[in-house]
Amino acid sequence: MPFMFLTLAVVGVIAFTAFFSTSPQVANPRAVLAFNVATIVLSIPVAVVIGWWIYADASTVKVGERGMAAYLGIMTGGNAALFVVAVGGLIRNFFVFPRSKRLPSPAVANP
Repeated sequence: MPFMFLTLAVVGVIAFTAFFSTSPQVANPRAVLAFNVATIVLSIPVAVVIGWWIYADASTVKVGERGMAAYLGIMTGGNAALFVVAVGGLIRNFFVFPRSKRLPSPAVANP
């Protein structure tokens, strides 16, 4: 079980780093920051609700195995948060800030 929590933590760090590093360059960077913060803030209650729902369901089905129910709830909640972050990144990059609204890429000098 600790290995699964470690795996979830590593995947979470990679996902959040990728989410913030792929932010588009736009004229108003505060709008991108606000969208990023809103996505992260939305992922927290979604993770809590989904995790608690799975925990409650699993603990009522098998009353004697609450440890496994807690494990399932935490893993499911973490995955739900990662899913919200991934979908939020797709919405941010393709619909809210599409290529037409982005700043042009800086020119690269040929050596």
